[in-house]
Amino acid sequence: MIPHFNHLLDVAPSATYMLVRSGTSRIVILDGHHVRSGAPGRADVLRIMLGADGHGGLGGPTLQDNKVALVWPEPVPGQFRFRFLQVIPTVRAVLPMECSNSSSAAAMLAQLGGHHRGFDAVCSAVNLSTRQRVELRPSRTQRIADAWAVRFLASARTRRSLGGLTGTHYTRIGDRRVAYHPVLLGNLFLFAELDPAQCDPAAALVIARAGMRAAHAAGFRAARGYHPKVIPHRVVATGCPAEVRAASYYHGERHRSFPGSAAMALCAFLADRLGDDAPALGRWRVQHPSGAIEVTLGFDTKRRAPRLEWTEFVTPVALLAWGAAAMPWREGR
Repeated sequence: MIPHFNHLLDVAPSATYMLVRSGTSRIVILDGHHVRSGAPGRADVLRIMLGADGHGGLGGPTLQDNKVALVWPEPVPGQFRFRFLQVIPTVRAVLPMECSNSSSAAAMLAQLGGHHRGFDAVCSAVNLSTRQRVELRPSRTQRIADAWAVRFLASARTRRSLGGLTGTHYTRIGDRRVAYHPVLLGNLFLFAELDPAQCDPAAALVIARAGMRAAHAAGFRAARGYHPKVIPHRVVATGCPAEVRAASYYHGERHRSFPGSAAMALCAFLADRLGDDAPALGRWRVQHPSGAIEVTLGFDTKRRAPRLEWTEFVTPVALLAWGAAAMPWREGR
């Protein structure tokens, strides 16, 4: 018979966690109240994700499996704050970044962690790592959602960022001259005018190195271990919906499919280049190596010049596990 050991767990140093599969990502969601701030908190996250030896934690084999979100529910039902952190195992870095999948995963802890009985049709959040405000609509409000509509709310800063850090840049890949655009929207994206079929990890690293040099010259400063996300893309249709073929590379590793934050940023960037004609391309289909993502852009058309108000896509979610992430190294602190 399995022994009853709840009384031991009650006093063991630990943090409440959920393991959530959200879109392309597997994310460890931690109650932010249980993790220390600053460098001690980053050390806690590294131990939970990588283990004491760098291999035995809750993280996985790829960067998409080494994601963390700390969540702080607000007193008002349906509102929460979270901080998304990307763990880079090779350099033991914990980087504050943007990840749309983390917002829907974080909502599950806020909704199911005993802080709220349930959400209304819309819940609101902010990613403290990037200041991005998010609205989320669960597929169901009374039980565990199996999908969320994730809407990033645009700000004046968002709209300025769509113009890019420094305009168009070029680099050479073999005998090809490839144009790319550094765009800082939570993450540094390098939107490369290159058919994804002609891109591979080696080419993506060439673009990443050139893009980081260009961004650095424009005043962008990054933490140790930071890499841009390289997005080779090709617009294949400009109807409604418009269609773009794309892929995403990070640290030379191609994403299994395509990140939602990258899809929304790419579509907003491409629409922004059309100026007043942008609202005509309010619906996009992003074709990627394993399928497609549908992205919707919302514009305020009552102004003299149309203004981007939000970007949205729907991501599937699945609650894989929940419980207490042990932190025995904090015994007696």
